[in-house]
Amino acid sequence: MKPHRREKGKRHFNARQHVRVGPAGVPPADIIREDYQRLSGMVTLRTSLLVQELILMQSIEGHAHEGHGAFAGRKFVNTTIQDTVMALGRNPVVIAGQRQAIIDEVVEWAQRAARGESANLLVTPKGECLFDIGLFRQIEVAPLEVLKGIYLGGLRDNSQVRIGVEKKYNIRIGGGETALVDVAVMEQMGLDAEQLAHGEWAGKIEEFKAKGMIVEYQENDPRRLRYLYIRHRRGGGTSDDAAILAVGKMFGPSAALGAFLADAIDTFEKYVPLPDYADQDDDLALWIKENMPNLGATEADLEKITYLCSIPEDAQRTVPDSSMRWMISVDRNVDQTALESHLAYLQGRPYSPMLLAFERASNQEFYEWFEKRREGMDGG
Repeated sequence: MKPHRREKGKRHFNARQHVRVGPAGVPPADIIREDYQRLSGMVTLRTSLLVQELILMQSIEGHAHEGHGAFAGRKFVNTTIQDTVMALGRNPVVIAGQRQAIIDEVVEWAQRAARGESANLLVTPKGECLFDIGLFRQIEVAPLEVLKGIYLGGLRDNSQVRIGVEKKYNIRIGGGETALVDVAVMEQMGLDAEQLAHGEWAGKIEEFKAKGMIVEYQENDPRRLRYLYIRHRRGGGTSDDAAILAVGKMFGPSAALGAFLADAIDTFEKYVPLPDYADQDDDLALWIKENMPNLGATEADLEKITYLCSIPEDAQRTVPDSSMRWMISVDRNVDQTALESHLAYLQGRPYSPMLLAFERASNQEFYEWFEKRREGMDGG
């Protein structure tokens, strides 16, 4: 039976328990709990408590990798969401099922929209907002434009698309893919998750498979099989914020929301039931392409958007790349999220100055940079 996304896993916090929950490079459970509790007390996301918890569980992974928050400069580079879920005493099956069920709601909305059956709100037939973002009850959308945004947002991170754009525009974006890794074999090979995420491994992928480090799904200890990001090529990367602006400038704010939904799927699919794992944002984008031949968004549009959201090496401090947490985090000084700021900018409406993403980039400076980059591409 399909799990209901609002089913709750039990919490079993024990502040005195000091237990290591995984392999080398993973912190003790009490430090994970401390960081999660700190973050929960500091952050308000523009969504339900359930979805906020699911997002913040994922944020702990980045803190552990970089030594932020309660990790106090100590880096635990092999930490994954699974470690946080287990440290919090949550049921991994329930948590993964909740995340997948939320993705499924977007897929089902898109499929109804393709049949002309979705209304002009990003809500389920039961009236629940996609990703529980209550703002979506107040924003009317054009379903076809949302589908364009999902298509463009879903594929602009595709490795082959990036390679084509690198050649066409003579730039270096870089990129990689998430793979199921046997961490025991990884450690035997003298590697860790940080090296995989920041190296350049395009020429080693087949060797990794042959040696059993990259594997297909199989019944095994979940602490041994982990989805890890493996960088194929180094480069400046791309900005989710710039992708939303690029799609919005070309096709309007409804399409910008579609690009946001594609990014949100990409976030949530990092921890779903293992047999179901896939590049679900890619899969939905390709489904839209196949089933909507008159979509009105071309591969040339996709290339332009991929270029516009690429981050030049000299703009790392100016161009933010907001995770989902940062995208819908409420800046209490101005009662505004990054997503709301971007939508206001795209519609020519007032927005409050704020700092974006972990980079703490000014939204005003970012919008000025984006306009110049767009003008430069059009002028070329």
